Amino acid sequence: MNPEQAKDRARALLNVIETMYEIRITNLEEVIEAIIEKTLDEQKILTICTALNSWVAMNVLGGEVEIPREVVNGLTGKIMRL
Repeated sequence: MNPEQAKDRARALLNVIETMYEIRITNLEEVIEAIIEKTLDEQKILTICTALNSWVAMNVLGGEVEIPREVVNGLTGKIMRL
């Protein structure tokens, strides 16, 4: 997957999270960049976004949310070691 396709995939998955929880990720582009810096693999991007979905479910009540870069990097690091 090329970088543009990877960005589109990550954006689509994160948009689903926004829709599901009726939130707006204020640092969406930063989160996307953090993900694709680590991988362009479609399956890994899906796994990272699934982990972010779980994080949002446990930590966000609604409205606007900024996903901390440490959370993205932590989840990404763990998933990349799988």
